[in-house]
Formats: sequence, C-alpha cells, structure tokens
Amino acid sequence: MAPAYPSTRTGTAQDLLRVVTRAYELELQRKGIVLPEKSEAARRWVEPLFRGLGVAFAKAMEAVPADWTVAFHDRLFKFLSKPRSYPFDPRNPRVVEARALAGDLERRTGRRPALLALISHPPVLGDLAHLNFELVRHATLALREARGRPCRPRLVVAIDPFALDTTSIAEEGLYAGYMGTFHLGIDRLALGRGHPGPSLTPLAAWAAMPMRLLRCLSEGGEIGLVPAGGVPSTSRVLYGVRDWSRAARERSPLRARPADVEKALRADPAFARFERSAASAVPAAAAEGRPWRLIDAWLMMAAAGLLSDETAEAAALSVLACLAVPPAERPGLLAELARDLSRETPRRLRLFRLLAGRVARRRPLVMIPIAHGVDPLGVSIGEAWSWEWTGPGRVTARRAGDPRTALETTPEAFGDRYIQENFK
Repeated sequence: MAPAYPSTRTGTAQDLLRVVTRAYELELQRKGIVLPEKSEAARRWVEPLFRGLGVAFAKAMEAVPADWTVAFHDRLFKFLSKPRSYPFDPRNPRVVEARALAGDLERRTGRRPALLALISHPPVLGDLAHLNFELVRHATLALREARGRPCRPRLVVAIDPFALDTTSIAEEGLYAGYMGTFHLGIDRLALGRGHPGPSLTPLAAWAAMPMRLLRCLSEGGEIGLVPAGGVPSTSRVLYGVRDWSRAARERSPLRARPADVEKALRADPAFARFERSAASAVPAAAAEGRPWRLIDAWLMMAAAGLLSDETAEAAALSVLACLAVPPAERPGLLAELARDLSRETPRRLRLFRLLAGRVARRRPLVMIPIAHGVDPLGVSIGEAWSWEWTGPGRVTARRAGDPRTALETTPEAFGDRYIQENFK
C-alpha cells in the first residue's frame, strides 16, 4: 500500500507541511520503500496508551538527580546507535573552551547563560542513520560539561507521524510521549488528526512548542537543536524557502497591502498553473484569500519538485514581480535562495533573530556547533560563540578561542557566518 501522511486541511500554517509530506510520499513510491502499517484503530487506541506510558516515564525522570538523566540518555543513545559509537572526550579543547566561555559570562553578567547546542542532521535511513543518535548523545554530554554542574539538557525533536514513520505504533507512542514531555518535542501535524494521542502532549503542538523553547532558553536552560529542522529535502522546503519568502516580503513596497499582492498573483499565468497543480496534488496547502500563505505554498511546491513545469527559481522570479520588489534587489535575493537550496542546512536567519530578541535580550547565550563527518565517519564539536544583547537588532559576539575580542553585529549577519562556518 502506498504511504500516506495526515493531510486534513486545518486552515493554519500546518497545511504547508503537506507539501513536504506529499513530495516524500512520491519519493517512497518511486523507491519502492514500504513503511510499517499503522491502522486507524491502532492510532486511536494503541498509540495513546504507549504515549501515556512515555509521559509517565518523562515525569519520573524529572524526579531523579539531574546527572542520572544525563547518564541514562548517554546509554540510551549509545544503544540506539549500535554497533557504531564515537567516544566523547570531556577534555576536548572545544568543550573546555565552551565551559570557560560560559563561566566567564556568568561571572561578568551575574546571570547564568543559556546554552544552545546546534546540531547537524544526517540521513535517517542507510549507513549514516546511526549518526543521528550519536550527535544528540554528544550534544547532551557537551551541554553538561559546558554547564560545569548538574543540569538536564533538553532536545528539540519532531514527534509527529511524518518524523516517526519508520517505527512501530507502540514505539511511536512511547517516543512521542517521552520526547514531547521531558524534551521539547514538536508535533508538526498536531491539528486535525482526530486521535487522542496529541492531547496527552499539548505543549508539543507546533503552535506551542516554539514559545516553550524560547522560555527554556530565556530561563537559562540547556537545549540541543537541529537548525536544519530535518533532512535536507525537508529543511530546504519547509525552512529555507519560507525564510526567503519572508525576506522578499520585507523588501516589497506592497508588504502592507495584501489585497494588491493577491491581485498581482491572480494576473500571473504561472500562479494560475500553480493553483491548478495544487488543487490536484496538495489541496490542503493553498489558502484562498491569504496571499502570504499562497506565496509560501507556491514556492514550496516548486522547490519540492511538485510543479513539473516550474523550478524554484522561476517561481521566485514571478513572486518578486508580484511583490513589486525593485528590480535592482532581485538578483541578490535570487542568489540567496539558490544558496539556501544548495545547502543541507539553510541559514535560518529568522531563528537567529528570534534568539536575539527573545533570549539574548534577557540573558547571555552560548552556542556550541556539533556536526557529523562522513569521511571519516564521526562527530565533531566546533568552536563555541557567546552573545550579549547590545540593543535592538544588535548583539556582541565572542569566540571561545578569543573571548577578549568582541564583535558587534546583527543576529542575521552572525547567523549567516555561523551556519556557513559550521554546517554544510
């Protein structure tokens, strides 16, 4: 039976994920990959039972000493990555530097800095799949060492049926319950499924989890996060394209006149072809009367290869014309889009902007890059950077290897440099 992910129209941003899931369904069909079958009855009765067990175990983990939880996750992720594992060295110079940087920040500012491990994302299938577990294991241990005292590092992980499609229904429920409660699980398909499971982990819903993440960091927590947000095919479409769409909108003289934008879209023949394709291929994605959502859906479908007669660049050209972006600014924007679509990890400039405004504004922040290698196979920890709030749209950044040299910059400029230096 052909794989099928939840596709109920919700009238929210969740509908855009259907572009990603539909593209993946077609890829699975082409490759003949068969996923575990999960019936409607199992989703209604079995998954919630195991999700409840996961929630209960997560609550129990909050009651034990913090270092016990770190040791548990070390053993768990090492078991899941078998037979391959890569040693973590607490004396790694990069880890020692990160700890010194965090300690210096706390002494100078009087506030415990938030710690954020930014992690690369290997493929989820094949010979490199084990690296996913090794990366989060190293991130957990690195965060504990950088803090220098007992703590409970949390991981941002997807817990929806799309992310857990290769697991059994019992494993899916247990994982979603535990990771959605102890960790910062995110359910990107939380709405409209009609199953009781998601109600057991309400803070994991995609509309609630980002604020939970920012709150944890602004309180001085330790978080591991994959900036790509998924495998390359997901991250480029779901994050790279949408971040670019927002950047294009900011350059548009029509950004406060959505009715004029929609009028321009309706007059564009390429947009009409997109709507016809969306109606048959991804009916949930398009949102009548919401031009910004329509632009996102159009660009995402082109980038995902769901528009047979249009590339992402061609769609972007039409979008820039509909937004009346000045012609002199269009080549630069198109170059930015091409760059993000060629990367495994988009630059996620909006994420860095949020980290500055919602976290660094309240307390200092230390970011530690953790990436996988293919030749040779392994996990490496890069040089940590710190942030201190300077003013609206400005931060002071310091490298762990040279903490006396301060760089005042914008979150976006820093994010561009940081992602390109540490991730592919």
